[in-house]
Amino acid sequence: MSDELGHPLLAEEHPQCAAHLFSIVETCHHRPDGLSTLLFVLEQIEPGTRAIAEVRRIITEMSTLEAWSPSERRQLFGLLSGVVVPDIAQIYRFVAGTNAPQLRMQTTYSEVFLALETLNAGPDGVPKPLIFVEHLAARVRSDLAVELRRWVDDQSVRMGIVAELAAVRTTITGRVPDESGQPVSPAYIVFQLQREAPTTELYRLSHWRQRDLSAGWYPKRGPDLVGKLGDIKHAVASLVEGVESDWAPYDSDIRVEFVLPRELLNLDVDQWQWEAESDFPEPMGCHFPVCVRSLERMAARKWHRQWYIRWKQLKNRVIDKGVLTPEAGFWSKPGGELNLRQLTSYFERMSGVVAQVLGAPPAAGPSTFDEVAVGLRAGIPVMVWHRENCGLEDFVATAKELLHTEDPGLLLDRVRLVRTNAFASDTQNPHVGSYLTVLWDDPERVVVPERPGPPEEVD
Repeated sequence: MSDELGHPLLAEEHPQCAAHLFSIVETCHHRPDGLSTLLFVLEQIEPGTRAIAEVRRIITEMSTLEAWSPSERRQLFGLLSGVVVPDIAQIYRFVAGTNAPQLRMQTTYSEVFLALETLNAGPDGVPKPLIFVEHLAARVRSDLAVELRRWVDDQSVRMGIVAELAAVRTTITGRVPDESGQPVSPAYIVFQLQREAPTTELYRLSHWRQRDLSAGWYPKRGPDLVGKLGDIKHAVASLVEGVESDWAPYDSDIRVEFVLPRELLNLDVDQWQWEAESDFPEPMGCHFPVCVRSLERMAARKWHRQWYIRWKQLKNRVIDKGVLTPEAGFWSKPGGELNLRQLTSYFERMSGVVAQVLGAPPAAGPSTFDEVAVGLRAGIPVMVWHRENCGLEDFVATAKELLHTEDPGLLLDRVRLVRTNAFASDTQNPHVGSYLTVLWDDPERVVVPERPGPPEEVD
């Protein structure tokens, strides 16, 4: 297939034969010349059989008319022969959008052009390959730019989109908007950790990952791992290393989340190293925004209505006011049953409370009904605590600043900076950032119970 296409066919590898063949067909389906080339290759392998006749019928039904003739393609790629545009991959991602087929970083003009042909035009009505050529014309020498725009003009006349093209052309400059002008898109790797059995030292680690959330939340689950805590830490570092490598070409803000049962909520997961092997380990919470989430609440559908209500309150406050006012947060006090009754009553009366600062860290033993359980049941989406002593003055001051500084939506980013400062501090004088845990729990992104698999275009 690669020989016939004249460039590598980048199909995902699978150990099972059927899955591997399906991957090849899917990859061909995303290229205008892919299915026709596949048919040609198959006919060389098994000519004249009933199976090939059926394949030909199916491919004929699936194939669409080409937008450009072979001579027009040769003319375009002849103009681009030997021309180097360094940011071609960035231009492709900008023109194609978030659901674009993935291409290798060292891609070619023909690969980009073919991939863009598989995508629908945007609201402007101009085919994406023409927009791509316009971006190239804005980056090359003037004489070549004239030739490229003339080629695009000829296509627009034939397609009847002259006015639409003129409007698009006025918006194209010599550089693609970069990170400074575009909001960075969040990408997630979510870990779930729980004991394999009540009396064992073994833990089960599950994980999900999703880079592009534009089509919704459909995280891809990886294989589980069972092992001791040291093995789990090493596996987490390897998986985090993996997304750091796999998502390097993309403009993604990688966020790491741990879904934990209450008995493990106080684990110092943000202090685990993010590299599997390192001579000088760096805590994960310094390199990424790291938070914990509640496994019990995620599994208890009866608590979800209040959870959604308060999450919407949190988002509305961020949008409307840009800050969490003091009344939106609640400072718990450790205590017995009477305190828990009062806390429950307060949350029932105050629907605008969205954040809770704990009076004591969650217990590490068997789950008991405590202030954490009250907050989870009431739907509080944000909790903050010190893993050893929630009464420390430094912790109280830090928590106030984190919660009530302008734009609470950036709380996890501010927490990362606090942890980074802690890493730079004197180890003889413990910094609050080394003991700071934040529960940031989004009901719109759950992994328990298991959700349907992602659409094919979602990574």
